[in-house]
Amino acid sequence: MSTSNNKENPKPLLALAEDAAHKDMKRILPNIDCSPEAYEVNHEYSYGKDPSKNWKRKVILPKKGRFVGESHYVTKSDVFPHGRFFANKKDENIKKHLQRSFELYKAYDPDMTFDRMYQYKWSKQWTPAEKGKIGQGSVGEIQVKELTPEMEMWFMTMMWANGERPKRGTKFLLEANGRAVVVVAGYETGPGQEQYLGGVTREVHMWLGTSNNSKIKVSLLQSQYEPLGPVTCR
Repeated sequence: MSTSNNKENPKPLLALAEDAAHKDMKRILPNIDCSPEAYEVNHEYSYGKDPSKNWKRKVILPKKGRFVGESHYVTKSDVFPHGRFFANKKDENIKKHLQRSFELYKAYDPDMTFDRMYQYKWSKQWTPAEKGKIGQGSVGEIQVKELTPEMEMWFMTMMWANGERPKRGTKFLLEANGRAVVVVAGYETGPGQEQYLGGVTREVHMWLGTSNNSKIKVSLLQSQYEPLGPVTCR
């Protein structure tokens, strides 16, 4: 579970999204059935040291809310010394991970630059080891057997209550600024701050032209067979 405390200005991101839209990139995006499935879930955060920070809520999708930027998660393509599954340092072998994600993202936006994509310190690090290991979500070592680079790029998390986390690989649709992206959930729980509806990766924020302060519409996809990543809705 990671939360970035960066103070982003959403305008540059939105400008990037608008510039890309002018290139008529919709022609190369999958056109999918974006019909939502009725979905009700409980969120709950328990902070043992200070119960006054505890909170819980019921969430009914579709819903709009703020999503905090998440640091990176180890995928099945990431390799560490001595056969380790996860990193020992927040930036261990992160460069190969970032370069791989950047190349995948450029298929959607050829004009994107590496420095623009990963301009914040937190966007060039693995997610912190909170009750786990550096770069690890909340499902243990199964993460490095299932999570592909594409899944990690288009990734969403929420502060699921105990027993409420969706099945690994469950697909949701995120929409903002006239854009849509299919993301995967079920591998992480968080963030702990109540003001956020959930968390998303840097690549998701960049594609949608959003920041931590933006309102993003989220819905559970009725069709779970749609491709991950940027899409248009029919």
